[in-house]
Amino acid sequence: MPAQPQTTSSNDEVDLLELLKVLWDKKVWLLISTFVFTTIAGIYAFTAKEQWTSQAEVIAPKVSDIGSYFHIRKEYARILGQNFDANELEKALFNRFNLVSESLDKRKAFFEQSNVYRRLSEGKEDQHKRIILSELITKNTNVIKPDPKKEPNLLGRKISFYAETPAEAQDTLQQFITFTGQSAYQLELENFLIDFNEIISDLNYEKNKFERNLAIEKKVQLENLHNALKIAQQAGIKDYAEPFRSTNDTALQVLAMSEIKLPLSDSKLSDSSYLFMLGEKYLKAQIDVLKQEAIVYPPRYYEVTAQLQELEPLLVKLKGAKANTFSYQASPNYPVIKDKPKKVIIFGLGTAIGFILACFIFSIKYIYQNKRKPYIK
Repeated sequence: MPAQPQTTSSNDEVDLLELLKVLWDKKVWLLISTFVFTTIAGIYAFTAKEQWTSQAEVIAPKVSDIGSYFHIRKEYARILGQNFDANELEKALFNRFNLVSESLDKRKAFFEQSNVYRRLSEGKEDQHKRIILSELITKNTNVIKPDPKKEPNLLGRKISFYAETPAEAQDTLQQFITFTGQSAYQLELENFLIDFNEIISDLNYEKNKFERNLAIEKKVQLENLHNALKIAQQAGIKDYAEPFRSTNDTALQVLAMSEIKLPLSDSKLSDSSYLFMLGEKYLKAQIDVLKQEAIVYPPRYYEVTAQLQELEPLLVKLKGAKANTFSYQASPNYPVIKDKPKKVIIFGLGTAIGFILACFIFSIKYIYQNKRKPYIK
């Protein structure tokens, strides 16, 4: 009984040696299997679509990037007496850029007219074209927001795009970022133009209101003076009326004159009860002077007029202004290492799978045959 384990151990060792001998005898098949799988891996490695990724990092624009738009915004704030903050303008423009870069509709608008989409969709059916466009928008293009915990030194955003060639990846990413910047500026310009036009409209309304109200006020004054003149003529009052020579004449005179000088909203000129007492001579003089004199406007009227004179030429300049809504921290690079396929790894996996699979098959076959021997005997 004690000798039995020793015999079993000896048999196990013989079995392992026999298995190695069997595998050695099958070395030709092992080589064939390895060669076949390596060849298949090689065919895949050389025929699979390559993937090259170009990356860029964008940050908020500098004052020099904003160009003429910066000077227009600064002048606009000065004319209206508003505070102007260059940093706030830079942030606002970059926020526009980030908003557009994440918009799937804007990406769709870009890729529909891009060279890469035209090449990939050429000769394809509509359904396949939609799939290609969707992949370009959602898979090939990637915008990475900075994570302060993981990347505390990242100032802006990383944007990447992958294609089948390094040149196509770099060119397409460059075009996408340029398109995004232009779209963001157009959005900024449209919104600012709305505010600009509203300001001009409000100022024009205020100016016209001054002109209209004061013109009406002058017209009412003239009508009341003419009515008073007719009364004075019919009453035969050539000069100041007799009551003005009394002790109260100054009070009456002031009372009559006040009817002319009151603002239109508070005026009692329509009730010319006292004006005729000033006499025909005085009333004619008043009418002549009022007709010859220009309307005297309040200071606010001239302020509004000056603002309009400065803003209207600025509006013309604005329509031709240019600005960048971003600045490059790192422009789109030319990728030198492709993402896939990794030929060395694929060849290695193909060789390993071919060899291991053949060894596994012959080992299973050997074990199966070895177990059947006692029953055959």
